Parts: sequence; C-alpha cells; structure tokens
Amino acid sequence: MTNKDEIISNMKTQLDEWNTEIDAMEARADEVSADRREDFDKELLALRELRDNGKIKLEELKSAGEGTWGRVKHEADHLWDALKASAVAFQRQYK
Repeated sequence: MTNKDEIISNMKTQLDEWNTEIDAMEARADEVSADRREDFDKELLALRELRDNGKIKLEELKSAGEGTWGRVKHEADHLWDALKASAVAFQRQYK
C-alpha cells in the first residue's frame, strides 16, 4: 500500500468513526433540555456539515494527482482537525 493509499484509508476509517459518533449524538437529542435544544441542533448541524465536507474532501484526495495532492492533503488535514475539535467540544458540552 502506498503512502497515499494509507492516508486515504486512515481518513476513511476516521470518517466512519465520526459518522458513528454523530449518530450517537443524534440519538441523545431527547436527553437535551428544552432550553439547550436549539443550540444542540445548531451545533449538530454544523458538525454534520463538517462531516459532509470531509466526505467531499476524501473524494478529492482519491482523485488528486501528483500536482494537486499536497494542496488537497493540506486542506483535508485542516478540515479533519476542525472536525475533530468540533466533535470533542460538542461531546463535552452535551454529555
């Protein structure tokens, strides 16, 4: 497996894990108090959007050639960092 293939595989695995985490967060929506529900829904929507952007970026990585790989990989890394930070913050806030 090439380095590119490993990176893509690792990102796919991480994206699958985030999908599972987001599903679990959505399942806990009924546990959120009414006064916090609007914020919960907004933050969950933002998390879903980041995840969806992650899916798009993963597809871009898969099709990136040598000339664009570095740029797309850099963009993907930043997106992954933002998604991870958002997921962790969301989980802490709505435990």
